[in-house]
Amino acid sequence: MNLSWLEHLTKPFSSLFDPIAERIGNWVARRKPKLYVHFNLGQTVWSIARQAEGDGSFTEMMQIVSWADVNHDDPKETLVITDAHPPGTYSRLPAPGKFAVPPRTLVHQQISAFVLPVKGEKGTPWRGKLILVDQFFRKYKTRSVVFQWVGPVPPASPTT
Repeated sequence: MNLSWLEHLTKPFSSLFDPIAERIGNWVARRKPKLYVHFNLGQTVWSIARQAEGDGSFTEMMQIVSWADVNHDDPKETLVITDAHPPGTYSRLPAPGKFAVPPRTLVHQQISAFVLPVKGEKGTPWRGKLILVDQFFRKYKTRSVVFQWVGPVPPASPTT
């Protein structure tokens, strides 16, 4: 049985549906990579930074600095980390440095952030996670890590 006439009927539809099917396939195949962050203990610190306001007052921000080894599991795509902040905070100032994580590469990188609100208590270590944001605004949550306080020692409360 010759069905060549059927090809003429379906050709207009294939030219319409092939690009749609290709885009859906690319979307399904493109998954969010898994980001691995290994913090270098002893190099994870936090303190208070102050930003001057127009009226002469200052806004206190939480400043976080850490060194970490970073890689991911996508064999083709380079990730560019554009922001970092603890959950429940937002970046007050742009991240001091964006960095790229090429495929199959371990990157030793400083991760820092100036965020509000302040999550830690002055004078004490703060334990928390960071959320790293890539160039596609995808978020990656790190494991919990202790950030040592490196700011001035707060005055002792008077005892009566």
